[in-house]
Amino acid sequence: MRLSTKSRYGLRILLQIAIDNRDGKAAQGKSISKKQEISEPYLEQIMIPLKNSGLVRTTRGCNGGYFLNKDPKDITILNVIELFEGELNLVDCVSEEKNCPRIKNCQTSNVWKKIASSLRDAADEITLASILEEHKGNELEYAI
Repeated sequence: MRLSTKSRYGLRILLQIAIDNRDGKAAQGKSISKKQEISEPYLEQIMIPLKNSGLVRTTRGCNGGYFLNKDPKDITILNVIELFEGELNLVDCVSEEKNCPRIKNCQTSNVWKKIASSLRDAADEITLASILEEHKGNELEYAI
C-alpha cells in the first residue's frame, strides 16, 4: 500500500495551516506553497477536498487565507488518508464482500480485516496536534 502525494501533501498543508494559524492569522497560499515546496496549482487542487470536507475554511479580503475548521487535536491522519484515498482497506473483498464469491469460505479475509483495523486505529490516534508537539521547534522547516 502506498499513499498518494495528495495524502502526503494534504497532511503537510494542514500542518502548515495549523502553524500559521497559531497567531490568529490566516495561512496564505503562496506562503504554504513556498514553505512546503508544493506548486501553487497543485496546492489549489489539494485545497478543494480539504475545504469540501470541512477540514479547512477560507476567508476573503486583504487578511484572508486559510484556517483550520477544527482544532488540530480533532484532525487525525485517518481523516486525511480517507479523504484522499477512500476507506482504508487493504483488499477490495473486505469492503465489497458482495463482489467476492469466496467470502463465506475465505480463510484470509479476517487477516486482512485485522490488519486494516490495526492501521485504521493507529492512523486515528495520530492528530495534527500530536505531530506538532513532537516536532516543536522545527515547525517552519517541517516536511513529511
